[in-house]
Amino acid sequence: MMQSVVKSFRLSSRSQRLLNTSAACSEKVTSRDTRLAGRLRFYKEVDVTDVSAPWQESEVKLDDTIASPISAGVDGSDSASGVKYLQDLGSSQLEYMLSPRRPGSVDTTDSPIGWFGVTLDGKTLKTPMGQTLSVPSQSLAIAIAAEWDAQEKYLKPAGMPLMTLACTTLDQVAHNPQVYRQECLNFLPTDTTCFWADPTTDRGLHRRQTEAWKDLHDFVEKKFRHAPAYAMGTNEGMIMVRKRENRNKPSGLPHNQELFDSATEWTFALDAWHLAALSSMCSQGKSFLLGWAVLESGSPFKEVRQAIEASRVEEEFQISSWGLVEGGHDYDRLNCSIQMNSAEVFSKAILLDNEL
Repeated sequence: MMQSVVKSFRLSSRSQRLLNTSAACSEKVTSRDTRLAGRLRFYKEVDVTDVSAPWQESEVKLDDTIASPISAGVDGSDSASGVKYLQDLGSSQLEYMLSPRRPGSVDTTDSPIGWFGVTLDGKTLKTPMGQTLSVPSQSLAIAIAAEWDAQEKYLKPAGMPLMTLACTTLDQVAHNPQVYRQECLNFLPTDTTCFWADPTTDRGLHRRQTEAWKDLHDFVEKKFRHAPAYAMGTNEGMIMVRKRENRNKPSGLPHNQELFDSATEWTFALDAWHLAALSSMCSQGKSFLLGWAVLESGSPFKEVRQAIEASRVEEEFQISSWGLVEGGHDYDRLNCSIQMNSAEVFSKAILLDNEL
């Protein structure tokens, strides 16, 4: 049954590579992952089904559901962020946070939203916090189902990045949006794309940074009307990020206040799905601007690969100069690629299926 469903959803070559690399990454299991991923595959068939919207009462009977056998996080808790409760925002606020809309816009789609879940042997899958797994995109539901179907003898959560993003959105981001908004915005004063090597002492690295970051900074200036501030060289960078005794002058890059305000307004307009995607990309790229540019229309990054390369300029430069450390650099490179690609697939599936 699953085969007929998957055939209706043709993965792009990039999405297929994402699933392949996710499987490869899952082979690198840490001691903590072993406890979470040690359960044997207990199901035979995986499928996709229609479900109710998350803020509506579920029509699925309890006997027809299955609790999530994995945690969305890797910290041993039932959450992906350490926030271990569902804050009761009320159905209207949950509807606002979970109704898809294009990043930068507060307008939702005029078309009816379809909600889809995943079934294991005919039973609807729940999130780690006990909610029905419900996403506003059939393509995304099929991709999540494909992650479950790709599990072999043992369940390996590292091979299910889309499942993790969906659970994080439903269990955490939708109920605690302010936590995630602030975490994303906290990357702006220390944005990795704003710390440049001094061209007089490190011309090679500065050239690579220019190639990767100049178009991004120009795009920021075009959209937010102010170019981001930057630090030139190691000494200036250390001065920028050091703690200051005057609390009225916080540490970090002295971006124009209007840029901060515009970035804040844009972030607060995000639905929970795109806020989760932004959070993942900010964490991986150590940059608010990179995550923002991937989600924003008209970005200089025509492919997410360019954003990944922009987030790893210095590390890749060091690898090219001094060599790659196996079990370190290669794992970081693969993990960054998986998480950034997953966040983009997660976002684009919702946008395309809802004609946003």
